[in-house]
Amino acid sequence: MRFALEDSSDDDSVSSLDYSISSEDEVDLTPSRNPRSNLGRNILNAYETSEDDLDSEDEVNLGLDDEWDVVKTKAREGPSWREKKEKSVKKDIKGKGKSKMVSSLSYTVLTPRKHSSVKIEDVGEERENQYDLWLKTADQEAWRDGQKQATERRGQIRNIATNARARLQSQEQDRLAKEAEELRKMLEGMTMKHSREEQEMEKQFKEREKKLWEDIDAAIKEVERREAELAAATVAAAQRQKAEEDARRAQAEKLALAHKAEEDKRAKEHAEKERQAQVARDQEEQRKAAADQAVKEEEEAKAKVAAEKDRAGGEWRKWVEKQKWMKINVIEPVKGDRSIKTALRAGMRLMTRGLGQVVNTQESIVRVTNDLHAILSEQLPSPPSPSSPAILTDELPKPYAYLLSHLSKALIKQAESEVNAKADAAFPLARIVMGLVLRGHAALGEVLFARFVKKCPWVVPYYPTRDNNQPREEYEKSTGRGSDESLAEYISRMAGICTLYFAILQTPLSSLIPTATVQPPTPTQLETLIVPPLRFPSAWTWLALSLKDQFPALPPVAHLVSSWIEIVAHEAVNRYGRGQMGKIWEAIEREGLGQGKIKGDSEAARQRLGLVLEKWRRGEVEVPKGRVWE
Repeated sequence: MRFALEDSSDDDSVSSLDYSISSEDEVDLTPSRNPRSNLGRNILNAYETSEDDLDSEDEVNLGLDDEWDVVKTKAREGPSWREKKEKSVKKDIKGKGKSKMVSSLSYTVLTPRKHSSVKIEDVGEERENQYDLWLKTADQEAWRDGQKQATERRGQIRNIATNARARLQSQEQDRLAKEAEELRKMLEGMTMKHSREEQEMEKQFKEREKKLWEDIDAAIKEVERREAELAAATVAAAQRQKAEEDARRAQAEKLALAHKAEEDKRAKEHAEKERQAQVARDQEEQRKAAADQAVKEEEEAKAKVAAEKDRAGGEWRKWVEKQKWMKINVIEPVKGDRSIKTALRAGMRLMTRGLGQVVNTQESIVRVTNDLHAILSEQLPSPPSPSSPAILTDELPKPYAYLLSHLSKALIKQAESEVNAKADAAFPLARIVMGLVLRGHAALGEVLFARFVKKCPWVVPYYPTRDNNQPREEYEKSTGRGSDESLAEYISRMAGICTLYFAILQTPLSSLIPTATVQPPTPTQLETLIVPPLRFPSAWTWLALSLKDQFPALPPVAHLVSSWIEIVAHEAVNRYGRGQMGKIWEAIEREGLGQGKIKGDSEAARQRLGLVLEKWRRGEVEVPKGRVWE
């Protein structure tokens, strides 16, 4: 705050008044220690000078001009105005108690000229008292107003912050409650849907089980009825025969009595004894003949089973030896020759990629088949054809045979992974195999089936027995099972390979021949191109061998028979007729499932087979999805 004297043109006559409230306990009226004008510095010097050092009669010149002086009252006239002021202030301070204020004041005292009749000390004291009172009042009011405004502002800020926090918390709680409600509703919906699905599935299984038991009960009742009728007919015939014999005997007795009663009686007794002896001899001969016939039939059945089993075992051993020949004469020599293997690597990659990208359309299958045909033909002196096919012999180029082995391995990999997950994927792969065979690659059939047998003996079908002292790992390898593979995984993988084999057996050649060759192959050429295990009659042989005694009890049979029906049954009905195949379905249902000969690895496998048979028994013949290309 600045104060200036009236009618003064001197800038140095303006003094700075600085004040501040430092505490409530004391008031200091000492002038500022750093005045900004000459007048202020003179006043400070005068204030700091002891009154004893000044002459009471002398005037003190504070640096003003001739018209203004600062006069100090003589000591003898009483206490000076500064002493009075300090006493007054100290008295006021004692009266206020706890409220004390400190102010720093720099001021300039202006006095009238020497010739003024008013006393300087009276005027100065009055002005000083009024100024101090105004200064203290203004300071207190400013301090109170500032404290009040600060208090109100802090309250408003606290209210705003409290409301903002409450509003944010309320919004967050609403959001969390809404999300929790949505999650609860979603979980309730999922639970209800799952419960409905379980109830529907349980209902379906109960209905199927009820239907199955009803059919079984009906069959049992029918058999009992027929047996009862047969027994009744037998009893009636025996009664009629007995009545006739009694009538004849009565007539003979009557005639004998008429002639000679005693002779007839003896003759009758003798004849009766002879008759009984003859009946006993006849019965004994019949019993011996029946026993001999039963033994003979049992021996014939055992011999037939052994022959069939040995036949399947011989077929399995034949193809195992073929695979060993491939390993010794083709695979190991090519692997040992780095240059040949490097040259074949690009073609092998293209083969694997083509098989993985094929879809069930005519364009895709024909394109991939032609690409594989071109890759294989590069390793031959001239491209093969139905009239001059490439047959697996010692003269066949080893790189070509090695590519056939790689292609077979890639096909089996696809069967173990993709076909196992989706049976429809087997049909395009089967068309590729038969398309290559029709183009003259007859050796592919032998190489592929040999690798089939190595990886899955069930394609024969045959399950090898463990020889004495044969290591377990070697035996497991001969069955196609991995060392750390579970039974479920093993059956699933075997089913994938067999599904591809079944798809090859039922592939219609009529749709492939126009895309493979310009001139259709003759029947003689087809016999050369297609090895017997890849012809359709092998499908009937496979089913017959899989249902022979002892074989149905093996765990994979239920799953494999279901796959055979789903893939091959449609073509089998067309070839052999509905009646012939109906007998097979009835035998599988009655003896395989009804009598428990087909055990399967689980009840689910048996139920699946039962459902497939029930659908075919009702006449719901369906073309397998994927059998007809798009």
